[in-house]
This record gives sequence, structure tokens and C-alpha cells, in this order.
Amino acid sequence: MKKVAIAAVLAAMTPMAAQADLLFTVGAKASVWDAEPTGQLDDGISVEDDGLNLDSENGQQLTVFFEHPVPLIPNVKLMRTSLEVEGEGNIDGEFAGTPFDEDVASTFDLSHNDLTLIWGLPLPIPFVDFNFGLTARQFDGVAEVTGAVAGTESVDLDFTMPLLYGEVKVDTPFGIYGQLDVNYIAYGDNEVQDLSYGIGYTLPIPLVDLGLEAGYRSLSLKTDEDLADIEADADIKGTYVGASLSVGF
Repeated sequence: MKKVAIAAVLAAMTPMAAQADLLFTVGAKASVWDAEPTGQLDDGISVEDDGLNLDSENGQQLTVFFEHPVPLIPNVKLMRTSLEVEGEGNIDGEFAGTPFDEDVASTFDLSHNDLTLIWGLPLPIPFVDFNFGLTARQFDGVAEVTGAVAGTESVDLDFTMPLLYGEVKVDTPFGIYGQLDVNYIAYGDNEVQDLSYGIGYTLPIPLVDLGLEAGYRSLSLKTDEDLADIEADADIKGTYVGASLSVGF
């Protein structure tokens, strides 16, 4: 009887997500990313306090996804990251071909959209999922510097890059899970390395999966003038907190 009781307790504590693996699932995630920029833009102009002095900002991350059990056909994830950092600093150098030697106000917008196709690896490891895929990432931001003397100079960060995608998720019978996501590409002088990792808890609510998440995201971007009309070597890093909701049918 004790074994039966223990099994019943574990079954009650197991989140509905464990059952949703056999169903069609639609869901969404939303989080706030406390992102801090480091690195440089264009002709070695620092984005830190010795240059543009960009502040950390709260970016928004919104994801919707669709999962299914049909072999070979990929799962789909769409993600929107809104991130605009601003600051007031002083630079002595050229930005986008315009010389600056004064106090400036600046904006660095790295907002982007992701379309990711995901396939699972059917490995016989309990509570562990390995997934891989391809991401098309479209940046639609801007880098802009304004000075009282030199005026305003801006460069559109409007380009699309293909990325390799990998994901590892570890579940437990108690609703707690850990997850690691990686997007990466490097070619020529261009490179994107986007790493997110965190932990979450799925609340034991019938019919839906409601989760709370917290973690850390690190986005490194290197571009040359052929891709983005500006050279960049910048990192955006910080913690995030959010929630997720999914429904199986």
C-alpha cells in the first residue's frame, strides 16, 4: 500500500507537460530580459562608460510554439526579442563616416525575429530531451549617434542570418525543469552566438501547463560592413524572468 500511495503522489505532482509529449501542443512564453551591453561599434567606439555609455535596459522576449508527434515534420517556434538600449556619453572618433568629438546621445537597437524549425533526437534517456534545428533570424534595429555639432548619424541594422539551433531540456517528476538553448553561426567576419539557460517550475494545474522561468541570456554579435553597413563587436548579457503557458489537444 505504501508503494501505491507513493506512486499516486508522484503522479499527482507530475506536470501535465509529461502527458503533452504525446499530443499536439500550442504554447507561448513571455519574459523580461535585463540586458547590459558591452563591446564596440564601427571605428572602435566603445558602448561602455568610456564611450557611448549605453545603459542596461529591460528587453522583452515573446515566444509562440507548436509541437506535434509526427515524425520528420519539424516543430515550429517563433520568437520576438525587443531590445533598445540608450545612453549619453562622449566619443572622439568616426561613426558611420561622420567625425564626432563631443558629448553624444546614442541608441543601439538589436531587436530581432526568429523562425526556428526543430527536430527531436529520439534518445532513450528518461526525462531528457535533445532537439536540434535551424533558425532564420531577422534583425530590424538601428545604431544611432547624435551630437550637438556633428548632428545625427544612423545605420540600419536590417539583415537576416541563418543559425544552427540546439536545445537540451531536463524534466523531473516534481515539475522542476532545466533548459539550455543555443543559436550559433560564424562565417567571414560575422558571428552570432546566442546562449540561454535557466530553470523553471510547471504548476500542477489540470488541462494546461503554466510555468514560471528564470535564467540568463548572452547574445554576442559580430558583423562586417558587407552584412550590416557597420562593424560591430558587441555582447548583450543579463538575467531574465518570465512565464509560459501551453495546451495539449
